[in-house]
Amino acid sequence: MHFICRFECSRFECYMLNKIIKNNSGATLVEIIVAVAIFSIVVLSATQIFKMVVEGQRNAIAAQSTQESMRYALEVMSKEIRMAQKAAPSECGGLSNKVFKVVGDKLYLKNIHNQCVEYSLENDINGISRLKIDRDGISAYISPDEIKVSDLEFQVVESAGEQSSVVMKMTVRARGNDLHKSEMKIQTAISSRYYE
Repeated sequence: MHFICRFECSRFECYMLNKIIKNNSGATLVEIIVAVAIFSIVVLSATQIFKMVVEGQRNAIAAQSTQESMRYALEVMSKEIRMAQKAAPSECGGLSNKVFKVVGDKLYLKNIHNQCVEYSLENDINGISRLKIDRDGISAYISPDEIKVSDLEFQVVESAGEQSSVVMKMTVRARGNDLHKSEMKIQTAISSRYYE
């Protein structure tokens, strides 16, 4: 070191270099604690952000799965409601020259094949409330058993000289473990294509 200073450094530079080398004794305990604390905060923040992203992705996948599971039921109902026709006074549980009739959480209509149709909410053999369709006495569930349907509500909107429409509201929730549950409210309005 002294050899380099004699030939390549000025006297001041050699003095400063020797002083830096002699005084460089390492980091203090306070510096180490501060560095560890900052590193811990950064790691904890990154972990929390990663956790929030993963939970958000799980919720989005669960919501998409719930919507996909209900797609068939909504398609069946929408198609039949759109194509409903006016029933004679003695047909279909007293529709009385109307296209739709709502009693409680049940919707009555006459479909394009002249069948009396009833949509309702009913518990299956496992006690899960599901959407049920009854066509001329033949019943079937149209919502999947992985989905619990609640708060089913039908509202018929009729205007003189115009088409009737049905507003359908329900709450659906996927069954299973908490990671894959997703509750959502579904509302749709379907207009009849029946003209007088």
